[in-house]
Amino acid sequence: MFKKSFYFLFFFLLIGCEEKNNLTVKEAIKYLNDDEVLFLDVRTQNEFNYDGSIKNALLIPVNQLEKKLTILEYYKNKKIIVYCKTGSRSKLAAAFLKKNNFKAFTIEGGFVAWKKHPRLD
Repeated sequence: MFKKSFYFLFFFLLIGCEEKNNLTVKEAIKYLNDDEVLFLDVRTQNEFNYDGSIKNALLIPVNQLEKKLTILEYYKNKKIIVYCKTGSRSKLAAAFLKKNNFKAFTIEGGFVAWKKHPRLD
C-alpha cells in the first residue's frame, strides 16, 4: 500500500511541476501592455493583414521562424506569447522556440479565441 501511495504522490508532483505552456485568452490579455512580453504572430502575411492581429504583435510566419530566429534574440529573456489562427502552428513555433532557449507560450484557441473574448483594447 505504501509503495502505491509513494508512486501516486511522485506522479502527482511530477505533473504539478510541469511548466504550463498554454495561456487562456484571459491570462494573455493581462500581458498586453507589459514591456517584458512579446506577442508573436506566426500566421501568414495575408491572415495578419486581413483578419487583424493583437496590438503590437510581431509577425514572423511559422515557415520563416527558423531563418528569422536572430530577430528574436532581443527577446531572449522575455516571455514570448505565440499565436496563430487556432493554435496548431503556434504550438509548433513555441516548441521550436523553447528548444532554442526562449520562454515561449501559446494562446489556447489562437486568434479565433482571442477575437471572441470580450476585452478592452
